[in-house]
Amino acid sequence: MRIKSIIFSSLLLTFLLNGVSATRQTTRVLVEDHDSLTVYYPRFNRIDFVTNQMPQKTEKDVIFVCAASFTGELLDEFKHSNIAGHHVTSGSFHKGYKCGPYNGVFTWSAKSGWHFYNYSHKNSEPPLKTVAAEGGMGYCQSLLFHNGKRFKGCMKPERSNRYRALCEIGGKFCIVDCARSLPFGHFMDGLEKLGVKNALYCDMGRGWNYSWYRKDDGTVMELFTTPGKYTTNWIAFYD
Repeated sequence: MRIKSIIFSSLLLTFLLNGVSATRQTTRVLVEDHDSLTVYYPRFNRIDFVTNQMPQKTEKDVIFVCAASFTGELLDEFKHSNIAGHHVTSGSFHKGYKCGPYNGVFTWSAKSGWHFYNYSHKNSEPPLKTVAAEGGMGYCQSLLFHNGKRFKGCMKPERSNRYRALCEIGGKFCIVDCARSLPFGHFMDGLEKLGVKNALYCDMGRGWNYSWYRKDDGTVMELFTTPGKYTTNWIAFYD
């Protein structure tokens, strides 16, 4: 019992030194609470960029899903051209509209894994078409960090909201959420404190932030509980 106590105390000290107030260990998603930010590490076998209809809770292989890229017009019909930036869904390349703040690309395939790129709309096609040929996924968004360099981002520093980003921390891929509404500048400071190497913004506008993940017992934990009517795209992680 004394050995177990020492091990537990050592782990607790490590978490506290790294600013982790709580860790919720699951087989599907590892969740870490860091004061004003929450980090989710999905233990996935596949990632996809899903368009038109959000993955359903009845799809038991979906373990985490959240909004990814901006939507242009509030349309009652779905169009790939109404998604900001070019994108790849299930190996299929589509052209989206040009969005000024976009300077980043995220891709994933079973062959080459996941990558963050510092590419504008104009030169985003090559990496996206490459990952499409591999049967993967990819999309464009605003870079917050790339190879440790901090970018301005697409929001004013003083604007408060509950923000989210796809990130690389310590060589691991994760999603970082605001645990509460924060000024965008504070969110960026928090990412920097976590030691984020790469980070791509996720759409977190009002009414667009509905997201959830699946717990070990198969039930769903909703992170934001109000679906948006005109949402068009999501990044989804699968068992």
